[in-house]
Amino acid sequence: MDYAPLTLVAVAAVSLAAGAFGGMLGVGGGIILVPVMVGVLGIPLEEARSASLVSVIVTSLGSSLVYLKDGITDLERAGPLQLPTAVGAVGGALLGTVLNACVVAVLFAILILIVSWQMLAQRGTAAIKVPGATWVWAGFACVFGGTLGSLLGVGGGLIFVPVMALLFGSEQRVASATSAFLIGMTAAPSALIYQLSGHLHPWLGVSSAGGIFLGALVGARVSGLLSGRRLRVVFSLVMVATALLLLNRVVRGDV
Repeated sequence: MDYAPLTLVAVAAVSLAAGAFGGMLGVGGGIILVPVMVGVLGIPLEEARSASLVSVIVTSLGSSLVYLKDGITDLERAGPLQLPTAVGAVGGALLGTVLNACVVAVLFAILILIVSWQMLAQRGTAAIKVPGATWVWAGFACVFGGTLGSLLGVGGGLIFVPVMALLFGSEQRVASATSAFLIGMTAAPSALIYQLSGHLHPWLGVSSAGGIFLGALVGARVSGLLSGRRLRVVFSLVMVATALLLLNRVVRGDV
């Protein structure tokens, strides 16, 4: 499918905002980018998801450059979690090549609503009590995060941030920084699989990646200047509206 220059400019603009939010929250930007591309711009879900994963790679690079330089990323915990994350990513991408687009869109909308509620309900970052070894639970969570992130094109930060904050008790910015590091491990193999399946449109990927990269740099820089509560409220309201738009397109059969 060919895209008009105005559509590519719109994708770049949305990607800029998505990258800023993704950089500040450590969620990769895809949670905003994919539903807007599908629900507002009318881009096929398969191509939106693939372009988003390219953008997630760039988000991870841009944010991690800042966070690693500032010494915020928890590499001691991120290292062992890379393997289960990659395993989940490959499985999710393979599933994504055969799963119906409408099913994926509905799953995406449900995920957005759950995450929005979680963001609004969050009060602190104290570690929770979990039975058994924390690392075992974290490993399983990262397999799930990699699968979900790859299937929906969001990178998995929606799972990685809570893993760091709730299982390890990391402060919000440390959790976001470590998540930004891990999402690249999800997106890279997934984007390759979708490219081999013919789902990756090159110009769409370039437009989204450029905006995401600039937004991620800005988001990582200003994350320490904004109120976490206020940021979560704005993010949640935007996401609820986006989920409704996405579900509307599913009902109309436009996905």
